[in-house]
Parts: sequence; C-alpha cells; structure tokens
Amino acid sequence: MLNDLERREILNFVPPNFLPVPVLVIEAAELLEGLREILPAAQIAFMTAELSPAIKNLCDKCRADLVDELPFAPKVFELIIDRQVLTTGENFYTTLRKFNYLLKDSGFLLTQFYNVRFIGILERLRRGKFFNNEQRLWAKADVVKLLDDALYKEIRFLPGERGNFSAEEWESFGFDNFNDDLMTKIWLVKACKCTAEVAALKEIFTPEVRADLSRLLHRIEYDIDAEKNFLRLMALCDRAGIFDDYLSDFINQVIVHAAAKDFIKARAEIFGRTLDLDSGD
Repeated sequence: MLNDLERREILNFVPPNFLPVPVLVIEAAELLEGLREILPAAQIAFMTAELSPAIKNLCDKCRADLVDELPFAPKVFELIIDRQVLTTGENFYTTLRKFNYLLKDSGFLLTQFYNVRFIGILERLRRGKFFNNEQRLWAKADVVKLLDDALYKEIRFLPGERGNFSAEEWESFGFDNFNDDLMTKIWLVKACKCTAEVAALKEIFTPEVRADLSRLLHRIEYDIDAEKNFLRLMALCDRAGIFDDYLSDFINQVIVHAAAKDFIKARAEIFGRTLDLDSGD
C-alpha cells in the first residue's frame, strides 16, 4: 500500500497556478487537499463510485464539486487525475481516448502503473509464484506505445513506490536497469495532450484563425492554387496580426515537405517577412 507521501508524489507533476483552471479527479480523494494547495482557485470536479460521509466532508473542505458522469463536450479540463485507469480500470484504451478528448490543448493526464520489470515481481516469478489479482502490470515501453496510440504527445515518468533491492544480479542476467527501472515498483505518469510547443501556439490565436492558417498551408504544400493561397495566407497574417515567429513555428509544425517551406520562405521575403523554417522531409 502507498503511504500518504507516496500518494501525493504524483502532484509533483502539477505546477502552481492561481487561475481557476478546471480539474477532474477520479477516485483519488487523498489528493484533494494537496491539489487545493497547489491550485488554490481551481474548479475541481471529483468522481467516485462510493461516496462516504468522510469523502463528502473532504470535498466540502477542499471545495471540490461532486460529479456523476463525464461531460460530453470536448476540451473541458486542464488536468485529469485517474490513478487507476491503467491498473484496474476497464476499457482502459477507450478511457484514455475519452480523457484526451476532454483535455484542453494545454492539458495533461496524471496516472500510474505497476512495473512488470520490478525486481520484487521478477523474484516472485523466479520462485514460481505468479500473480493472480486484478492489478495489471506494465512495462514503460508498453505504456508509452499505449499513450501514443491514444494520441498523447509528451509523456514523462517519475518513480513512485520503490523497493529496497540490489539490481546487480538481474543486470548480470542481461536486464537493463535504465532510470532504476528494476528498482521501481510503481511509475507515475504525466501524459500531455499536445507538445508544449504546439500548446503554446494554440493559445495565442482563436481556433478559427488556426484552422484557416492550417488549411491555407496545406493547400500551398500540395500545390493547390499555391500562389493564390499564399496571397490569402499573407492577407490572413495581416488581418489577424500573425507575426513572423508564430508563423514560422506554425509552418514547422504543419508542413512536412521542404519544397513547400522553401516556396513560402522565398515568397514571404518579398512581403518583408523573415521566416525561420526547418529543412522538412
């Protein structure tokens, strides 16, 4: 069982924020007090299958609103915490995709998993003792692939509960111990909906402006009336106040082919714009 400190370690992923950011916490009532300290003005929604008087009092104390179901609208939350989705939750892939749908572009999911490469588990397997419980075991590489398939873009890990073992014997067997993986029973996970760079780009201009910008760039890239659409691109930049650094970053995120970048860069110079574009391809 995790002690109180180990339960709260997952909150190390949460930066302090004094804005009323919307947050969803699922089952992890023990995190509410620590979360409220980090996010004093957050709009915290809390979901639980079993509501006891103690949890109800804790929600009142932490100003967390009890909710019965997930919202239908997209991009609702800046942060979702569900420590059980990978360990005991049903339909975990569908749930991860749903969380991704509910996260804002700058948002992220916090969860955790039991490490199948933990020495404590390997030792039990060596003695012929196999696990038969409801908790799933994962390797970090499999979690990365799962989250990547569920459309998360940046994934970070922190060690949670650790064991007092020596990895030397298992390393001699050929087991890699990267980042003390063999010593870590539980890995804590932060999965971002977008990369930090893309999230920053999306926060500056409205979704409508970004959609127009993306559409024009794709038309230019695939030579669909490239010259006309480039002129429309310049007009959009002037109308919306899109500056060179933003346009450069957006092009680098959207366009793949180097020839299209070269075309845009050369034509933009005629309009007095200096773009810093990657080589592409």
